Amino acid sequence: MHQRVSLFTIALSVTLCVASCADDHDHDHAHEEGETHSAVEEACEHVVSGPFVDVEAADTADAAPSATHEHSAVNVTLPADPADSTMQMGYVTFEADEAADFAFFLSADVAFAILDASGNEVEIEETEAVSECDEVAVEHVAELEIGTYTLLLGPTTETLVSLVVEEANHEGDDH
Repeated sequence: MHQRVSLFTIALSVTLCVASCADDHDHDHAHEEGETHSAVEEACEHVVSGPFVDVEAADTADAAPSATHEHSAVNVTLPADPADSTMQMGYVTFEADEAADFAFFLSADVAFAILDASGNEVEIEETEAVSECDEVAVEHVAELEIGTYTLLLGPTTETLVSLVVEEANHEGDDH
């Protein structure tokens, strides 16, 4: 009888370990796949639970700090808009390490633009309200080539906006 209990305990432990490892793999796999639905879930998770990175946006594109932080919520503090001191606006940069569609999730539905290295506005292919969680308001999807882009947030009355960037799709995934 003692042997049966021990075998049962071992079998239960192994089952729990395998289930736990599978959960970790699924979470990592979702990061690798970059599926749109997974991207929304990731954005919600990061805005609520982090990890968090604080960045103070610049009031000019030339002075924009980096907001490139994988699988993190970047809390962007916006300075006063030089053109209207009653509003906030700011610039940060994002570095695309591969050519792909990227989803930019914002905690507030504020004016948003993506500028390429020449200062030209990049077309935002899709903008949708996010209903999966209250902490993320909107998702913007844009096709980016490899390179550094400047993001313009505002003008807005918001002084702090959380930003999460996830790859929207991952074509040619070898996994």
